[in-house]
Amino acid sequence: MAEAEANAKGERDVLRDKTIAIVGLGKIGGTLAQGLIRNRVVPKANVQGSTGHEASAREAQERLGIVVTTDNAALVRGKDVVILAVKPQTMPRVLEQLRGAVTEEQLVITLAAAITTRFVEEQLDGAISVVRAMPNTPCLVGQGMTVLCPGRYAMPEHVEIAKAIFEAVGRVAVIDNEELMDAVTGLSGSGPAYCYIVIEALAEGGVKVGLPRELATLLAAQTMLGAAQMVLETGEHPAKLKDAVTTPAGTTVDGLLELEAGGVRVALIKAVDRATRKSKELSR
Repeated sequence: MAEAEANAKGERDVLRDKTIAIVGLGKIGGTLAQGLIRNRVVPKANVQGSTGHEASAREAQERLGIVVTTDNAALVRGKDVVILAVKPQTMPRVLEQLRGAVTEEQLVITLAAAITTRFVEEQLDGAISVVRAMPNTPCLVGQGMTVLCPGRYAMPEHVEIAKAIFEAVGRVAVIDNEELMDAVTGLSGSGPAYCYIVIEALAEGGVKVGLPRELATLLAAQTMLGAAQMVLETGEHPAKLKDAVTTPAGTTVDGLLELEAGGVRVALIKAVDRATRKSKELSR
């Protein structure tokens, strides 16, 4: 408990008095704003955002209790951190709006898949400190996985600021090789969809053997959540944890044999590989 409190205090110190502009208050952008405010990482008054239309700006301002505008250039001026939470196809237009408004004193964090730090730097036309982030949708419930990669001009202190922001909505890892961000996209970025299919299939199995659908879904989802938590908290290899469940001549080993016969392991590996290749295609 003491260690967790010390870590939280460290996060607040890193972001103390920092002002944050979130360009694009959609699902991920809005979730970041909520996480920062709810966890008191920064004061509410230090967070502002933007949306594409007046109606959505009014709705977001009422929902989040922060200043929301449709003027991206005005939003980012003077802010310490600029978070670009827009879709990849929207990014070129947004960067054009921000050219000249963003300075080398600011940190820019980009969330768009397949958009490189070099592209953002070049479009903003300066030695801008850029950190690329790939969060996933469980950020919406505070259980996200975000991977960060610094650009050419980002310093260690910029990475620490980005870490503090995303730790408000889950876990954070940092890599230095930006080419690996496509693999991150294929695994943790797309991964929740793979997990939902597994949960859905397990629940269907429960229904087949007589369980009510609601109960079967609960059992499947909580079982996956608990198993994931075991991996994270014990630090044990998943194979070792699997073996601990698999008693000789028991029920689990028969179930595992069916999974292997169905090619589940290979299918999941191929899913990550295909999604990674697609991300590389989009990057090009």
